[in-house]
Amino acid sequence: MAESHPTTGGGSQAPHDSREYAEYLTSQDPLKHLRDEFLIPSKADLARETLPEHDPASHPPASHDQSVYLCGNSLGLQPRRVSQRLQQFLSTWATQGVQGHFKALKDSPLPAWLHADDKAAKSMAPLVGAAPAEIAVMETLTANLHFILSAFYKPDLNGRHKIIIESKAFPSDHFAVESQVRHHNLSPSTSMITIPPPTGTLLLPT
Repeated sequence: MAESHPTTGGGSQAPHDSREYAEYLTSQDPLKHLRDEFLIPSKADLARETLPEHDPASHPPASHDQSVYLCGNSLGLQPRRVSQRLQQFLSTWATQGVQGHFKALKDSPLPAWLHADDKAAKSMAPLVGAAPAEIAVMETLTANLHFILSAFYKPDLNGRHKIIIESKAFPSDHFAVESQVRHHNLSPSTSMITIPPPTGTLLLPT
């Protein structure tokens, strides 16, 4: 069956950089319902200098007041259920204390804390195409870079000691590499090779 495309008011096919085409793609997205699972900051709240008087999860802004959020690489939007899950964790802690490590409450969706990693691995496995036993849900990317570098980076000033990194890496990742270099009494100017994108482009070719 031929693929349909949105048209403009005059009947011609909407250009790919038009609002009509963007709305068409959104309407065809099989994951569009997941948008409602996240809290999108309102333009009014972004302008605030105080905490909101209401619970953002129970008082979502009107669609026209939602901001356009493009900072997912730095900090993603808050899932709606985060506040509820945190409260369930805190309630378990308050009422069970150390037993929370080993005891899962019947009316809680949370596992015993001892098995939290196993549940997370099972959820992550299909996303990365791996078996749960191959998954380790750990720290942030920057913290993990420190762990990895601490384990394998054993520089030899008379041999291999240089680290190649993109010139515009996420700042904390850049600082992680730099701090590891300095930890071994080396200079970033000689032990870090930063690779910028070719002139006129924003991306590194692979």
